[in-house]
This record gives sequence, C-alpha cells and structure tokens, in this order.
Amino acid sequence: QFNKMTDSTLTVWKKILDSVPASRLILKNKTLNTDDGKEFVGNRLKKIGIDVERVELRGTTGNYLREYDDVDIALDTFPYTGGVTTCEALYMGVPVISLYGERHGTRFGLSMLKNVGLDELAVNSYDEYINRAVGLANDKELLKILRRNLRGMMKKSPLMDSKNYLREIEEAFIKILRAER
Repeated sequence: QFNKMTDSTLTVWKKILDSVPASRLILKNKTLNTDDGKEFVGNRLKKIGIDVERVELRGTTGNYLREYDDVDIALDTFPYTGGVTTCEALYMGVPVISLYGERHGTRFGLSMLKNVGLDELAVNSYDEYINRAVGLANDKELLKILRRNLRGMMKKSPLMDSKNYLREIEEAFIKILRAER
C-alpha cells in the first residue's frame, strides 16, 4: 500500500537501488491505476531522489500473484509492515526483507520470517535493512535456492499449520469458558 511508504522507507529503498546498480524497483498499488496516481507517485519518488527510470509503476491486476515471477526480493514497508503481502511473497518464493521495531504493528514481518525459518531477513536498523537487501541481491545462488524452496518452507511452517492453530483456538475457548464458570 503506497500510503505505508514513508519518506524513510523510500530513502532506504533509494540507498538499496544505489548500491545494486542493475536493480529495479516495482511498486504495485491501486493508486497506480490512473495517470494522476502515477504522476503523484513519480513526483514523490523524484523528491526523495530516486531515479524514476528504474522504477516500474504497476496498477492492480487480477492475476497479481503471477507477477511475483518478476521479483527477486520483496522489501517490506516500515514502520507499518506487510501482513498478507508478506505471506504471499514468501509463498510465491520471494524472500522478504523486513525492519521491525518495538510496537506490535511493526513486528508482523519478523514473526512471519521467524516462523518460516528466515528470521535473519528481519532486522532492527536501517543500515542492517540495506545491508541485508544488498547482500541478498548479490547472492544469486541463494536467491535461486529460496525461489525453489520457500513455498515448501511456508507449507511446513506454523503459518500454514491450520490443524494446530484450530486446536490452540479451541483450547483457548475452553479455558475461557471454564474461567467463567
């Protein structure tokens, strides 16, 4: 969501683009369905100093999950991190770099990455975020391995263990009911 992209987020993304010369940034959001929206976003990127020639602005589409084939690394927004988008990226074989903070709403990426076994992709500083993204972008072999294995890692993780999740919910409800008696 473009409204989650703070100037700090865009500044950090600019540093990543500057550090990986052949990289490109894809932004996808309903704001980009219109020319006015694209102009607004383009102007915001220029204000930060991002070379808009290296940014692809995409509007919404029906088969958006297939577009993850065009992505090597997903960069999580901060301080408001992704939720469903992070899960979708991981399920589609795309690693996510996430910056976490102390508040609940800043830790979704950390939680998801930890549950998948990739908590090293969750960091707590701008410099670590940049270094992790640049390091991963330069490790083509690791990106290939993650592309092949992330979906399986997701399926085996607690994030997709619906039976255990439902069992824990049932136990919580039973505990609540017993406490009310």
